Amino acid sequence: MLVSCVQSKRGIDPSYVITKISYLYHGQVFELNSDETVYSFLAYAASVNRPATIFVSVHYPVVQQNQGSTSGGVPETEDEGAEDEEDGNEEEESEEDDDAYCSTETQPESPPITSYAGRNDYFARPPLLPDVDEEPIVEEEHVSYARGRAISEADVFQTKQEMILALSLKFIEESCQFKVKRSSTTRYEAVCIYDTHCQWRITAASVGSTGMFVVRKINDVHTCSRTQLHSSHRQANRRVMGHIIVPQLRDSSRTLRGKDIVTDIKRNLKVNISYWQAWRAKAAALCMINGSCAESFTRLPGYFYNLELHNPGTITRIRTDSDRRFTMCFAAFGTSIRTFQRNLRPVVVIDGAHLKGRYLGTMFLAVGMDANNRCVPISFEVGRSENNETWTWFLSMFKECVGDIEGLVFISDRAPSIKYAIETVFPTSHHALCCRHLMMNVKARDKRVKHQKKMFWKTCRAYTAETFERRMLCLRAAIPDGASVLDELGPDKWSNAYFPRKRYNILTSNHAESVNAISRFARKLPIVSLFDYFRESQQEWYSERRKVAGKKWNGWRKIKSANWTVREIGYGRFEVIDLKRNPTVDFYNSKCECMKWQLSGLPCSHGIAVTNYVRLPDCNHLAEVYFKTIKLQSTYAEVIQPAGPPETWVVPSDYRLMTVKPPLIKPKGPGRWGDHNRIPSVGEDRTTPRCTRCQEYGHTRNLCTADIPSQVRRERASGTQENLNTQQSFRHDTIDLNVDANIDLNF
Repeated sequence: MLVSCVQSKRGIDPSYVITKISYLYHGQVFELNSDETVYSFLAYAASVNRPATIFVSVHYPVVQQNQGSTSGGVPETEDEGAEDEEDGNEEEESEEDDDAYCSTETQPESPPITSYAGRNDYFARPPLLPDVDEEPIVEEEHVSYARGRAISEADVFQTKQEMILALSLKFIEESCQFKVKRSSTTRYEAVCIYDTHCQWRITAASVGSTGMFVVRKINDVHTCSRTQLHSSHRQANRRVMGHIIVPQLRDSSRTLRGKDIVTDIKRNLKVNISYWQAWRAKAAALCMINGSCAESFTRLPGYFYNLELHNPGTITRIRTDSDRRFTMCFAAFGTSIRTFQRNLRPVVVIDGAHLKGRYLGTMFLAVGMDANNRCVPISFEVGRSENNETWTWFLSMFKECVGDIEGLVFISDRAPSIKYAIETVFPTSHHALCCRHLMMNVKARDKRVKHQKKMFWKTCRAYTAETFERRMLCLRAAIPDGASVLDELGPDKWSNAYFPRKRYNILTSNHAESVNAISRFARKLPIVSLFDYFRESQQEWYSERRKVAGKKWNGWRKIKSANWTVREIGYGRFEVIDLKRNPTVDFYNSKCECMKWQLSGLPCSHGIAVTNYVRLPDCNHLAEVYFKTIKLQSTYAEVIQPAGPPETWVVPSDYRLMTVKPPLIKPKGPGRWGDHNRIPSVGEDRTTPRCTRCQEYGHTRNLCTADIPSQVRRERASGTQENLNTQQSFRHDTIDLNVDANIDLNF
C-alpha cells in the first residue's frame, strides 16, 4: 500500500521500474513491503528523538534478449520508437534520482510493536546515500625532500652504505621498518620488522673485491599491517634524516630550526623524531652540502689554486703557524682588482665581521663603490681576531693588489688597530671616520642626540666651513656632552667640510655593513664555502648590473634649478640667484662657492643652471670620469669564473703536500652565551643599564637583588632634607610634651 502511494505521488509507472522503500536500523537495511514492517518502522521512529528517514530506490528490471532469429523481424520504425522511449525513461530516472530521498515526520500514536517478524534480507544493491557537503581539503605546503629510489633485483650500488641508505629512504616513505638479519663485508640480509607475519625480505652480496653490492633477491611485497603506530622509527637516524632535508638547506640564507624539521618530517613523512634527532640531522645535512669545518681547511689550498687558475690576476695567500695550523688567509679576485684600479673612485670602506661557525674568527673586507654607489667588494680576509697584526697584514695584501694610489681614502669605524694599520701601510692616505658609528658614540655620552639626529647629519654633511661652524654652534648648545666628543676627534676626521681629500659624499661605512648583513648566514659556513659564497654573489651581481649599466640618469638637480636666475660675470664666471644665496660658479674650472661640485665630483644645481644658461644640451660632461656611463659599463664588463666541483680541481704536487690544520678551538667560559645578531664594533660604547629600583648602574629592575628601601629612605628621596628635619623635630616635641603631662598628672 505504501509503495503504491509513493508511486502515484511521484508519477512512477510500475510496469517499467521496480520501487522499493527501506530504512536503516543500527547499520542494517530493512525493506518496507508489508504492514508489519511499516508498524516496526513507526515504532522505531517513535523511539528516537529525531525525524526518521526512509529511502526510495528505483530499479530497472533485467530484460532477457531473445537469442533466436525471427522470420518477419521488427520494423525499423519500432526500433527507433523503442530507443526514444528508453531515452525518455532515462530522463525520468534522472528526475527520480534527484528526489530519491524524503523525510517523513512520524506520529507516535501508533501502538508499539516489539516483534520484528517482517525483517528482510539485505538489498543486492543498497540505496544511494544522500549528497552531503564535504569539508574542504586544505592543501598543505609542499616541501621538497630527497626521495628514495626503487629497488629491484640486479640493482648495483657503489657501496654497502649507499644500499642501506636507499633501503632506509624507501622504508621511511612507505611507513615501514626493517631489521638486519645478517650483515658482513660480503653479504647483507634484511627482513621486515614483522618477519613472522610479513614476507618482505632482501638479500644482497658484494661484487668481488670492488666494494660494490648487488641485490640478489628481493620480495618487495608487504603482507603485514601498516597501520601500527610506533614512538620511533628504526631507520630515522641522523644520516638518513640528513639526506632527506638536504634540498631544504641548499640555500644558506634560509633558517631551518630544529622544531621546524620535526614538524615537516611528521607532516610529510608521518615519522616522529625528537628535537635532538632533528638537530643532528641538520648538522649531518650541512656536512653533506659543505663538508666538515675541519676538512674545509685542508681543501683551502686546492680551492685557492683553482680560483687563480680560472680567474687570471686573482691573488690568494694562506698563513699558518709553526704547527701548520691556520692563522689567516686572503683572497682578491682579479676582476675586482682591475675594476677598482680602472673604474672606481679612490675611496675604500673597510670593516670586519665576526664568524659564527664552529671555528670563530673575524672576516675582513674592503669595498669600493661604482658610479651608482653600489657595493663592489675588492678583497677578503679571514683571521682569528681584530688586532694590529691582522689589519696590517690585510692592508699589506690589499696594497700588493692595487698598488699605491694617490689620494686614497679609507673609511671605517674608530678601531685603534685600523688606525695603526693605515698609518703603517698607507702613510700618505687619509683615514675618515664613519659618521654612523660616531653618532652611536655620541649617543652613549649624551642621550639627547636622538632628538638632534637631523642637526648632527647636517653638520657632518656641510660643504663649507662657514656652514659647518654655524651648525656646530647649534649642536654644542643642544648636546654639549656629545659635541665634546666630536671636538676631541677633530673635524678633519669626520666632517665633509674640513676633510683634506674628496670623500665623494661617502660619510658612512654602510657599504661594508651591507655586505656583512647579506653574509650573516654564510659566516656560519666552513671557510671554503664562505669564500665561494662571495664568489657566487659577485658573479651574480656583475651579471645583473651589466644588463642595466647604461640606464643611469640623474635629473633632480636639473629640475631643482629650472627657475633660477643666472647672470654672467665674464671669463667663464657666473652668478646664480637661488633665493637663498648668490654663489659664483667658475664654469671652466668646475668650481662653485657652495663647494658641492668640488667635494662630490658631480655638478651642483648652480652649475646645471649655468649649463642651461649657455644652452648646452646636457651637463654629463661636467661630472668626473668616475661617474661616466662608459665607466659604469666598464666596471661590469668582465666576469668571475667558478672554481668548479672539488673532484675536477687541478692540484699540483706542491699544493698536495701543503697541509693546513684547523685552528685550535678556545673553550667557552662558564655560563650561557647570548646570541647577538650584531656584535658592536671596536670603539662603539655600550649603554650601561640603570636599575629603577635601587638607582644603581649595571643591572635592571628585573635582576635587582638589593633590599627594598624603607619608607624613611623613600621620603628622603622624594622630599627635601629640611622638611624631613622639621618632621623629626615635631616628633621630638610631641614626645616631650607627653612626658611632661604624665608627670603633672602623677603629682
